[in-house]
Amino acid sequence: MKPQENEILLIYNGRKAQDAKVLGYASAVQKYTVNERDIDKNPLTETQLTQVANEMGLQILDLIDKTSDAYLKEVKSQSFSNEEMMKIVKQHSDILKTPIAMLNDTVFFVHSAYDFVNKGIEIEGVKSKSGNSSETAKRD
Repeated sequence: MKPQENEILLIYNGRKAQDAKVLGYASAVQKYTVNERDIDKNPLTETQLTQVANEMGLQILDLIDKTSDAYLKEVKSQSFSNEEMMKIVKQHSDILKTPIAMLNDTVFFVHSAYDFVNKGIEIEGVKSKSGNSSETAKRD
């Protein structure tokens, strides 16, 4: 699951509105093609999930969206190993924090178009790394 040269592998959840918005940003990236991976339709395998976590320098637990319904109902009050969490992610794709972009040797969470710009990737219509003063990006 390694992107090719000039390719963005975008791991997203098609049921999340913010993820769809980021897919639009990724599609506007110049000089890159987008390889979409909708985890709602095609969940990551345990091996792929481990690869993403390793490339981000994170543990599986760090990839969990702690605001998701699945987390709040099934995980929050319990303790799970990385292996157990991988199985839960396979069963409940919405528990994975998305979207995640993989390009070249970089893997990162994407919150706005400016996350691509901050990585030095041009997006048509987005020229400034600072963005509009009235726009705020969601951060972890």
